[in-house]
Amino acid sequence: MKVKMEDLKNFLSNRINLLLILVGLLLVFQMFSVIGKGKEALKVNYIKEEIQGLKDEVNEIYKSEKALDKKIDTFNTRIKNIHEAITINNIKIENLKKYEKVKVDNFKSYDARMYEEYFAERYSDKSKVFTIK
Repeated sequence: MKVKMEDLKNFLSNRINLLLILVGLLLVFQMFSVIGKGKEALKVNYIKEEIQGLKDEVNEIYKSEKALDKKIDTFNTRIKNIHEAITINNIKIENLKKYEKVKVDNFKSYDARMYEEYFAERYSDKSKVFTIK
């Protein structure tokens, strides 16, 4: 029986060694898994921070774009007002040109007697002021 006991001890000893090796491997695997998860968490946090930074930059650009749009609208309003004022002035100039043309055409059609009457009526009161006695 002695022989059988030794064989049993060797057999059990080999199994315990095998179990110890398996438990050791399992512990090593668990350590790498925990370390890997820690690194993955760091990577995920880094990516989240980068995404938040990009969102902040996009929001700043959006705000700047809104401010520029307001300035553009203000300038467009000013340009429209200036254009309207120019149009009104151009209409006034055209009306003055037409009025002047009518007056010049009328004046060109005068004969000598009509010129004399025109200047007599126009300067009649002023001629009295400048009369030398």
